[in-house]
Amino acid sequence: MGAVLTVRDESPTTGTADRSFMLEFPTERITVRELIRERVYQEVQDYNRERASGSGRFRGLVQPTDAEVLLNGEFKVRGGREVDWKQQFEKACEAFENSRVLVLVGDRQAASLDEVIEIAPGTEVTFLRLVMLVGG
Repeated sequence: MGAVLTVRDESPTTGTADRSFMLEFPTERITVRELIRERVYQEVQDYNRERASGSGRFRGLVQPTDAEVLLNGEFKVRGGREVDWKQQFEKACEAFENSRVLVLVGDRQAASLDEVIEIAPGTEVTFLRLVMLVGG
């Protein structure tokens, strides 16, 4: 068995976890980029496997192309089409680099995609999606 990491999605407006799940890695040392890649790969695989149910609801870190925003971090994918994990991964990395998504390892904010995370028992990572405010 590899190293297991607890991942939480949190909303800055409520300050509470929107959802929590586990990810497993083959080693105890990963980069933020590897964390994002595994997370995005899993959520896209889960969606693509379940999309036959017809709901078209994608629960993920970033919004797929041609999808509308729903509540609780979900997106409605038009036509229930398959989502490309590589495209989602690129969008997620871009969101991290542009500070639209923050990654907190414990209580410390990750600064770069190449930063190394040491996975120890009880290690928690929080993804905080920031919502841009529209002003006039």
